[in-house]
Amino acid sequence: MAMQNRNADENLPSPAALVLLLAFMTLLNSFSTDMLIPALPAMSTDLGISSWQTQQTISLFFVACAFASLWYGAIADAWGRRPTLFASLFLLGVAAAACVFATGIEQLWGLRILQGLAAGAGLVLSRSILHDLHQGPDAQRLLSRITLIQTASLLVTPSLGAWLSAHYGWRMVFAALAAIVLILATAYWRWLPETLPRARRLSLKPATLGRVYLAVLRTPRFIRLSLAHVANWTSMALYVVSAPAIVVGLLGRNGTDIYMVYGPITLGLTAGFWLFPRLLRHWQAGGTLAAAYLILGTSTVLNLAAAWAWPAGFIHLVPLFTYSFGLAVALPILISGAMEPLRQSAGVAASCQTFLQYGMTAVAAGLLAPLLWDSLFSLALGIGVLTLIGGLAVLLEGRAKRRPIPESRPCSETS
Repeated sequence: MAMQNRNADENLPSPAALVLLLAFMTLLNSFSTDMLIPALPAMSTDLGISSWQTQQTISLFFVACAFASLWYGAIADAWGRRPTLFASLFLLGVAAAACVFATGIEQLWGLRILQGLAAGAGLVLSRSILHDLHQGPDAQRLLSRITLIQTASLLVTPSLGAWLSAHYGWRMVFAALAAIVLILATAYWRWLPETLPRARRLSLKPATLGRVYLAVLRTPRFIRLSLAHVANWTSMALYVVSAPAIVVGLLGRNGTDIYMVYGPITLGLTAGFWLFPRLLRHWQAGGTLAAAYLILGTSTVLNLAAAWAWPAGFIHLVPLFTYSFGLAVALPILISGAMEPLRQSAGVAASCQTFLQYGMTAVAAGLLAPLLWDSLFSLALGIGVLTLIGGLAVLLEGRAKRRPIPESRPCSETS
């Protein structure tokens, strides 16, 4: 047994390689949506449909992501990380290739639902694998690096989608997605071993699953910190999915200038994730999280003030940088801290967390953004409410930590 464990450790990728592999796993969602958003106007024109109909290719994707992510953790905890990953990549690649030949919006809606069901595995498996191998400050530092790469995609993937759509048509976006999936599948087959030993796998029996999910949902720390993370993430998603409406409708620019919204968000997130390890060393988790929420609160107030005092202009994009910076500093602590007491059921915990994240992103894309994107003040007010909800959740967690917290009971049960 010792020899088997030693051989398994030798086959594991280095921390730098692990960061790259898991970062691109989380990008399954970004490749499937951020590349497509700039191509939606061309899709609408080509198919002769409304912008609302094309917008549903995004919201339906996230609804499917949310549903699938709720179960991927349990499946991966039972079958292992690799089989679950390759099954999802196969489905995503086939559905993306089929979109190239779609002739109507109804076909695209159905195929986008399939893509969402497949891509929902990316974030769940990435967090599960990370917590299979690392925990505590190490997991937080690696998570900040993973999300740093994920953040860089906010500039690259929309620009790639816009370029492909402008030069080759919107269908080429799906062809590129299918090619990316094939490349990733090859890389994972070669360099990513199984990280969940058979001895730690759970049963898929309904009774066992029910106990595991209940154990996760009855962990107050998980609920509070996950709620705070999802509230912050939804705030950013509001601006991301509203970017075309902001740039074209409110700022009067061309659709290709979508970088004006993505740019400040990406730079803020990049700076926050880059500085996070240093801040964590100096201030520890509690001080770093407090600083993050001070930045988030200040940015929200500045955003509201600018939207109230000045007509739509470039000045309203400045708070996006500072808000994104604060979000990036808070994110690793919130995600890893929520999952820390549930390491023995990391897959299910990641599923529940990702379900909340994707579910709220779907609400933001299909409901909140269309209601708010006609006014910068409405958008700022929506973000303010979400930030307040997240801040209250963190405050409650801080008060709870001052009281003794019983350790969560192990909720693993081998099949």
